[in-house]
Amino acid sequence: MISTKIEAIAVSCLNRLEDLDDQALQSSVNSPQTPQLLTSASVGNDIKGNETDCDCACSNTPFAIAIINPQDTSFSALPDTYTIPLRQGYQLAFSPFAPAGPSVLNPAAWQRYQIFHQKPQPLKETIDHELAQQNLLVPTGHQPQIQPASPDQLTAWLHVTNACNLDCPYCYVRKSSAHMSLETGLNAIENLFAAAHRQNFSQLKLKYAGGEATLHFSLIQRLHERAMELAQKTGLALREVVLSNGVALTPAMVNWFEATQVRLMISLDGLGAVHDRQRPNKGGGTSFSQVMHTLEKLIQPRQIDLHLSVTVTGASAPYLSELVQWILSHDWPFSLNFYRQTPLSADHKELELEESAMIAGMQAAYRVIEQAIEQPTAPSLLSRSLVNGLLDKVQSQAHTHTCGVGQTYAVITHTGQIAQCQMQLNQPVSDDLDSYQLLPALAHGPIQNLSVQEKSECQTCTYRYRCTGGCPVETFRVTGRWDVKSPNCAIYKTLYPELLRLEGLRLLKFHGC
Repeated sequence: MISTKIEAIAVSCLNRLEDLDDQALQSSVNSPQTPQLLTSASVGNDIKGNETDCDCACSNTPFAIAIINPQDTSFSALPDTYTIPLRQGYQLAFSPFAPAGPSVLNPAAWQRYQIFHQKPQPLKETIDHELAQQNLLVPTGHQPQIQPASPDQLTAWLHVTNACNLDCPYCYVRKSSAHMSLETGLNAIENLFAAAHRQNFSQLKLKYAGGEATLHFSLIQRLHERAMELAQKTGLALREVVLSNGVALTPAMVNWFEATQVRLMISLDGLGAVHDRQRPNKGGGTSFSQVMHTLEKLIQPRQIDLHLSVTVTGASAPYLSELVQWILSHDWPFSLNFYRQTPLSADHKELELEESAMIAGMQAAYRVIEQAIEQPTAPSLLSRSLVNGLLDKVQSQAHTHTCGVGQTYAVITHTGQIAQCQMQLNQPVSDDLDSYQLLPALAHGPIQNLSVQEKSECQTCTYRYRCTGGCPVETFRVTGRWDVKSPNCAIYKTLYPELLRLEGLRLLKFHGC
């Protein structure tokens, strides 16, 4: 049972944070005499509205924290915390149980925080409550306890076609001319809305993908229209994204994206020959110039909800910083996703994630991002959390499962079958797309998407609730087990502290520090 006193303290912490006036925050943030704590939430952006999109089934279910059986109201600094100095006396502190990313403490706040390292104290000052809200301070002798949260979003990958105009060596789709019929698509939309409504989700996210989804653009348009009708009828919030290689988009298509504000996610793996090697045209030839035409001639002049997805491979990692520099110069949001081997790509040894090359390439890209942060007129990069999307599947919000597979994520094949993951399109878990059986079928599929708490090698890691042990499919492919850490663990552990530092610098720049 949760102590009444601690409940009152928790409510007090939350109320104090909610009552912070933005103007007071800005005026006091530069004062070294006033304890001040900066977090991603203090930037004032809507986390979901500015969500960095994911090219697969990334989790959107953060957990809550409950303090179990505290005996008193004495608080101490949580031992398992990562800290690093930033500049001008500002310090970054990150608790494994932080709700969303790291905290930045000014000198006065850092000094106050150190008192709790030396001796347990009651929460007396406003800054104490703020530190406790970030789980940097916890009741003495007690660890924060995870309280499961109900997911609010059902996500569905609609595989509208096997056809594609590119021949990417890392693609997991067995290409053919087969595509989803309108009848199958409408049936999928109906059942997805019914399942989401029945299971008390508040929103549904649809990902139109392939192959190249825009080869059947009229189908996407019709499914979007029906989804909008059902969203209005059911009261469910609707979010949509079309995944595309950007090669065959027409002005009419781009006008539709601008009018509907459906998100467009375009894959871009490098500049020039780097992109062409990883994403060649079907039958040979280059695709980079076509993607550039789409981005710079069709999209840039319009108000499009655009997101760039970068697949980082062993071959492209050395050139990643050049691509990131180019993306930042256009001020477009992007994500960096690691290559995952499939049966179709096993012969392409050059794509494998050689550890030192991946780390060096990502570090070079992070240096470019840091330089962008420090520019006098920084791009909209400052308004987005850097912990989301810039290290494969790592996310800023604390969570226990790497993705929604088996719980909140469904893949609908072009034939209307149900699969757990788009990387297993050929291994459906059910032939019956029925709203009553959708989630049970997904939960009992072959992929075991375990909580990070069930992965023994992850238990003592400070970053366990951000990485959560990595992609379960990739881990099983390499190790033959579901309950162990990611084969990319060393890469994550090396790069995540650097990503936290970038986020700290972003917060300082945003607040004019």
